[in-house]
Amino acid sequence: HGVMRQFILLAAIPLIAQSKIIRGPSQSAFQSGFSGLNPSMSVVLPRVIGHRGAKAIAPENTLASIRAAKRVGATFVEVDVMLSKDKVPIIHHDNTVNRCTNGSGNFGDLTAQELFCLDAGAWFSPEFAGERLPSLVELLATCKEQDLSLNLEIKHAPDDAAAVPSDDEKALERELAKIACQTVKEFGPAPGKLLLSSFSVSALEVCQDMLPEIPRSYLVTDIPDDWEATARRLGCFSLNFRHSSATREQVEAVSRRIPTLCYTVNDAARAAELL
Repeated sequence: HGVMRQFILLAAIPLIAQSKIIRGPSQSAFQSGFSGLNPSMSVVLPRVIGHRGAKAIAPENTLASIRAAKRVGATFVEVDVMLSKDKVPIIHHDNTVNRCTNGSGNFGDLTAQELFCLDAGAWFSPEFAGERLPSLVELLATCKEQDLSLNLEIKHAPDDAAAVPSDDEKALERELAKIACQTVKEFGPAPGKLLLSSFSVSALEVCQDMLPEIPRSYLVTDIPDDWEATARRLGCFSLNFRHSSATREQVEAVSRRIPTLCYTVNDAARAAELL
């Protein structure tokens, strides 16, 4: 029998240009994770997900980037959420604001008001000057307005995604996950239009407890030998991994067990190879 592999590219958009790819065991499993696991989970995933919106053509993790993704044909976008000093969930990727705003310093040392005052667009292009960091509530509202599905990454605390977090960092990850889940409960998209993901096992445990019906993705850099045990324990819908360290053979083997999402693929030839 032929085996349908479900594999998604996370891309920046115009492949639609930097993306995620999905591959998996069968259409029914694609919609519910491992066979027999989490039967209530359902999310319809396209072949390409816009990475941080459409970061090739607009400043990443901004509302402008979300709207740009919609304009070029995306139906699904991925963004990152972090906590401000005063515990407001805000869309941003790095642990510092240096790269993608006109500010400097650690993200978590700034209040929401201080973060909202930063220019998050001028660094990318003058036409985006004045674009600011959005709150999670604003991001969820914009996805609804644009009829976009969402992969919400709950950020890990260490700078290095592969690093083992300290106890203090695990506590921060759990706190972020709790606040993000509560926000999703109040303002989130319709069922089937949200996927939660994280490198943080602690965060995924919170998501499993607070939002058991929402599909979860276990994020990794390299595919670990024990990926399946961890993904099963966390009740995960999919495994998300870095494309540059994965072989086609690995992808095919894993995607026969669980849907797989691959980041960040910016080259059409590499996308074709993985797909």
